[in-house]
Amino acid sequence: MIHAKSPHLRQRGLTLVELLVSMVLMLLVSIATVALFNVSATSYKTIDAGQELQDNGRFALEILGQAVRSAGFQDRTGPVSVGNDLADVVFGTGTTAATAWRLEGADNSQLGSSTSAIDFGTNNGVNLSDALVVRFFGASSTANAAVADGAMIDCSGRAIPYPGSSADVGVSSFFVREVNGEPELYCKSYNPATSKFSTTQIVRGVESFQVMYGLDTDGDDVPNRWVSADANWTPFTASPNWNNVVAIRIGMVLRGPVGSGQGRSAVTTENDLYPLGKDFTGTSTEAGLKLTPADDGRLRRSVAATFLIRNTVR
Repeated sequence: MIHAKSPHLRQRGLTLVELLVSMVLMLLVSIATVALFNVSATSYKTIDAGQELQDNGRFALEILGQAVRSAGFQDRTGPVSVGNDLADVVFGTGTTAATAWRLEGADNSQLGSSTSAIDFGTNNGVNLSDALVVRFFGASSTANAAVADGAMIDCSGRAIPYPGSSADVGVSSFFVREVNGEPELYCKSYNPATSKFSTTQIVRGVESFQVMYGLDTDGDDVPNRWVSADANWTPFTASPNWNNVVAIRIGMVLRGPVGSGQGRSAVTTENDLYPLGKDFTGTSTEAGLKLTPADDGRLRRSVAATFLIRNTVR
């Protein structure tokens, strides 16, 4: 006679070994999931930061390009009501410092907070960043010389009218200032209506801002050599001077937020960045043309462009 097994005898639980194996497998799956999530989150942050740096670099170069191309502009058909043709008598034309060169700059410098003047600092540039200043004539409505027609704007976006005197030319100047530990590209501009200078933030995260000047030494409006505004070139007291600059090369290093980078190379030299471009820098050992950033987990990008000066002064 065959007896059916008791239902209690047919039910079996997990052994200790089976339970441990299950827990290990669940733990491995959890670890893999978390690791995959972290990789995805980091990649997303890097891609997002890369796009932001690209947009910031493009925006900064657009503002800088507009300013550089306006340097030395003179509206030779200024409003009749002004009664004073200022063309050819405002921008520097000699070998001594003039009140308003169409452009000038300084190495390793940032502009101060003066509201009455362009005040270059000395050896205080953030990461040896430079300062650049351009000046230009505004343009006025034909009906009212005091009202800008919007054709000429400065780096802050302010429309500049035709100057009523040699002191009323438009000014767009650029430098890097560190605010709460974050380096930012700033614009310092002049408001003819108030006779005051003011500063405006352009782009955050600009770690280095470098400028080189293309000099034309034979009068054909083509740069013969590239120089920086350092002690080896004395543009205020010797020829060539600022009026011989026919092109400007501007380069920047921009950085993203902490955690946006993907690590550093084990080869030290591969971590170096060149604001003006490695090929342009060549073998130059000038301080500031190479930046070795801190290992702080930030993504960085270098952007550079060359702009020709349209309005020459001879």
